[in-house]
Parts: sequence; structure tokens; C-alpha cells
Amino acid sequence: MFRLSAPSLLIAGIALAGLSGCGGKAQMSSASGSPSSNYSSTQPVAVRVFQVAPSVVRGDLMIPAALSIEGVALITAQRDGAVVQLGVQEGSRVSKGEVVARLSGDDDLRAQLRQAELEVKRLQVEQQQLEALAKLNGNEFEREKLLAKQGLSSQREVEHAQFRFEAAKLELEKSRVASQSAQSKTDGVKIELKKTTVSAPISGLVTHRYVEMGSSVAKNDKLFEISPLSPLQVKFQLPQADRATLGPGSLVGVSQVDGDKIVASARVRRIQPVADAASNTYGYVADVIGGQGLTPGLAVTVRVPRSQSSPNALVPRSAFPDGSNLRRGTATTLFIVEGDRSAVRTVWVNTIDGDQVEVVSGLNAGDRVILLPPPQLKAGDLLLVKD
Repeated sequence: MFRLSAPSLLIAGIALAGLSGCGGKAQMSSASGSPSSNYSSTQPVAVRVFQVAPSVVRGDLMIPAALSIEGVALITAQRDGAVVQLGVQEGSRVSKGEVVARLSGDDDLRAQLRQAELEVKRLQVEQQQLEALAKLNGNEFEREKLLAKQGLSSQREVEHAQFRFEAAKLELEKSRVASQSAQSKTDGVKIELKKTTVSAPISGLVTHRYVEMGSSVAKNDKLFEISPLSPLQVKFQLPQADRATLGPGSLVGVSQVDGDKIVASARVRRIQPVADAASNTYGYVADVIGGQGLTPGLAVTVRVPRSQSSPNALVPRSAFPDGSNLRRGTATTLFIVEGDRSAVRTVWVNTIDGDQVEVVSGLNAGDRVILLPPPQLKAGDLLLVKD
């Protein structure tokens, strides 16, 4: 038998242990992978910033809005037909009861109405005849009863007279029922004939016309929309920071969008109880007072007295991302620096003067706004702020 000496066994054991250790390390390395292979280093985005400082800006908050009105009347077709007369266009002013259109079918209905009215007249004449006959038979019945008491007439003659009287009364009642039925038919034809005439239910302005001359319509189809001319109201949004400046009963100015002259006032009637989270604003409804030539749908600018505590700031136009729809009185977004990362901030734009944009909500003194933000920049990106 072949035997290994003790020194040989010791050397073999050490060699096996070394090989086993190398195999374990190789297995762990292949399972976990190289640390450098899984590490993806995000390169910081180099940006320049503008530090917000409080600014002294005078004037009112300029908020775009549109005039509207409550109580708009929608006129629908009351019967099937075609439009054979059209008397108004969109933008026309109408008075209550004024005829704005006519539908086909009135010729047939007028013929039916004449026939129904003739039937009513015939039945009325018949009813008069039956009334006279019933009165005559009633008199004969009374005479026969008197003669029977005197012994000059038999009971049979009295019964015959009574029968004729009762029959005359029944014929008279039948005629009355027929006359009422004919009159009801006449009223029904009049109602249908009235449905062919489309009249304005209120005085106001025709804001929509849904039909053209010759259009075929079905019952309940839309024909016109009429808006009253008063009372006008204006709805607008106000930043949360300026909410304390207005309350129910407060007055604001109203000017046209192409001018700074105040053409009317508006008194706040209602404030929405819940803020709009997207724009950080509250909704207001105000009733317009005065003003000449103002109509529903007209674009206007609401002028709200500026709050003394409003955090106003002038920001360069270059701070707004490309494609931003910069309009006064609207909400938009900016990128700011928070720590070493980017963040998105919703701001309220009040006015735009050349390269300067007045922001009245969403920024605080000391905020660092990113200038010329790269198109690929997003919230949470690592930043490298350049001096």
C-alpha cells in the first residue's frame, strides 16, 4: 500500500485550502460583480442663478378675466319640423316675446284649426236646439202631471211625457260633452300651432344660434341661446397671499384688456371656499357696477389693490423655461435651488415689462432662481451653481 508521509500530508492540505479560498473569492466576485461596474455617477448640471430680493412695486394687481352672466336661456324645438323663417343672427339683441324663428307645419295646423273651430260651432248650435227641445219637453211633462191630477190625463200620458223629457236631457248632455271634446281638440291644435312660432323667453343677446334656414329639427333640439344683458358678473383668481385684501362687498376696478382706463367697478359677491392647488389661488365672483358697452364674454382686466405684505419680486424673463406661456395674471413655474438639488416652484405673474417679470406669489426673499434652465432639467437633479 502506498503511504504519504506526514510532511507531504501537511503540504497537500495547505495547497487544497489555498485553492478552496481562491475559488470562494472568485465565486463571490462573480456573484456580486465589480463595485465599479454598478456605480453610475450622475454628473451635476451646471447652472447660473438669480437671487430674489424684495422689490418696491406700485400699482394694482392685474388679473385677466371675462364678463359673464347668470340665467342664460336655452331655446329648444317644441315639435318636429324644418326652419322656414329665421329672424335673428348671433349677436342680435331681442326683446321678450319677439319672434326669432318659425317651424314648418303651420299651414296644416291652421287647416286643422279651422275645421275644429267649425265643429265647435256646429255643436254649439246643436246644443242650443237640444236645450230648447229639453225645455219644451219639460213643460209638456209638467202639463201632463197637472192634467193627471185633475183627471184629464192618464198616467200613461204622464209617463210618455216624462220619457221624452229625460231623453231630451240626455241628448243635451251628450251634445255638451261632444262640444267640450271639440273645444279640447281646438285648444290642442292651437298649442301645436303655437309651437311652430319660436319666441324669445327673455330680453337679451343671442349668443348662440344652432340652426340655419331650412334645417330639420326634432323635438327638444337646441335652437338658440339668449343671454340677458344684466346683471354682468366677472370671475377671477387671486393669489393666496393677497386673499386678505378682498372680502365680500369689496370693490375692484375693471378695465379693458387693451387699455389702462377703468371702465367699471365690481363688487365681490362670493369667494370660493377651497383654493386651487395648481395655481395657489382662490376664485372670486363680483357683480359689475356701471360701465358702457360691456357685454357677456368680453375680455377684461380686473384691478385689485396690492397687498402691503405681498411678497413681490422682479425676475428676469430668462429664468422661465422655454415654452412658458407668460401672461399677466396667470400661474407658471420656475426652477429654484434647494440645497444642491433643483426644485419646481409655482409662481403668479402680475405684469411683464420688457425683460422684467413681476412675480407676486410663490417666491421668497433669498430664493435662488435658475437662469436659462436647460430643457432636460427636472426636479431633483443635482446642481453645480456657477458664480
